[in-house]
Amino acid sequence: MKVKCFLLPDIPVVTLDCRHSNSMHGLVVLFLLVAIQNLSGQSVSPSKSLYAPGERIIVNYAGFLGHPKDWIGIATKDMAEDKYLYWQYTPGTSSGTVTFNGMQHGEYEIRAYFDNGGIVKARTMFRVGNADAAVSAKTEKNRYLPTDQIVVSYSGLPGHEKDWISLSSAGSADDKYVSWQYTNGKQSGNMAFPPLPIGNYEVRTYFNNESTLRSRYSFVVSTQSATAPSQFCRTPLSVFFAGVTGLGTAWARTTCEPTIMSAIGVRDIQAVLRNARDGLNAVKDCIPFNISELDLLIGRIPSLTNVQAEAEIQSMIKKIQTIVANSSARCSNGTTLSALYVSAVHLGAAQAHASCQICRAAPMPMAFQTVIRNHLNTARDAFAAYIPCVPGVSLTQFDAVPLNSINSLEAHTHIVGLHTNLLWNISLSDCCCDCR
Repeated sequence: MKVKCFLLPDIPVVTLDCRHSNSMHGLVVLFLLVAIQNLSGQSVSPSKSLYAPGERIIVNYAGFLGHPKDWIGIATKDMAEDKYLYWQYTPGTSSGTVTFNGMQHGEYEIRAYFDNGGIVKARTMFRVGNADAAVSAKTEKNRYLPTDQIVVSYSGLPGHEKDWISLSSAGSADDKYVSWQYTNGKQSGNMAFPPLPIGNYEVRTYFNNESTLRSRYSFVVSTQSATAPSQFCRTPLSVFFAGVTGLGTAWARTTCEPTIMSAIGVRDIQAVLRNARDGLNAVKDCIPFNISELDLLIGRIPSLTNVQAEAEIQSMIKKIQTIVANSSARCSNGTTLSALYVSAVHLGAAQAHASCQICRAAPMPMAFQTVIRNHLNTARDAFAAYIPCVPGVSLTQFDAVPLNSINSLEAHTHIVGLHTNLLWNISLSDCCCDCR
């Protein structure tokens, strides 16, 4: 005689010969338990993905067998399956929560195990530490004399004994430094560094003896008094905007040149890069960029191919953009120097590309139209952040450039007019940027 055993959804029917039911009983029970386990969907998850150092860790679990020795461990992701830093038994329920004491900064894995076993049934990652946006380390002043002690205030660090803060030359690699100190486990506080030579520097923060940069803050060491005026308004801001346009112009002009650039091309590229140098110098107290780097590039242009020049100018643009974005400058109405920098660079690039099409077949090829339109769109989006200072400017001017004109001069003329209009409005604005 044959009998049917229990049938569960999605589980094949099992038939047994009753004469052997005693010997098969354990196998059937084991089969059913495994089937139930696979249907349950075991899971472990933290109550949130980011905990502050020392904050209690709450773990949710579900789909467990309900055995009194089911357990949950916390390990680093590189630890073996049966290894752990901390562990707890569940209270013998199939779902619920367990709570662990707070931990130090780092990335961890929650692992689920059944009945005192060493096989991971479910896992998920979480992190302990401050959100990087909350990490801060700044000098008390933006400008120091070469004889001044450098005082740094910091906050939001995880609290490792070997969290550390460095003073580094602006533009140097992230793991390079001039001077450094451990925080000795403090999450916030002040530390004093010895005087530094004249130059542009950054305060940089790192966690737990690592070399991953968490925050940076720019400052300057100069013979100019730290109490010297640091506010820049109409003239320096308009000179900055006009000059930085030259970076974009030089960048795009290289694409119009043959591999061995013409003498006229080299001359023009060097000229607009010198304009950029003048623009950066106009707000040098706000932007700790070593201007000698740009001078070196200007001197090397004649020895570069057009491709090499394009790559080096683009790299310079990106480097300065990062420095501008991380500068201590605070501008009126919530505007930023970055808005002026990015819009000027891309407006200059659009103008140079359009200039390259003068006296060529019109309308210009669609590929060139697309490149110029992309630069204009980037310039428009960046300048939108500066509109609170120049409310009379209409951003539709960027969209109105007639790139498909049958007159090859028209697009270039419109971009020059747009640049002039923006420059005029900046020079008449009451907005200022302060770097104190």
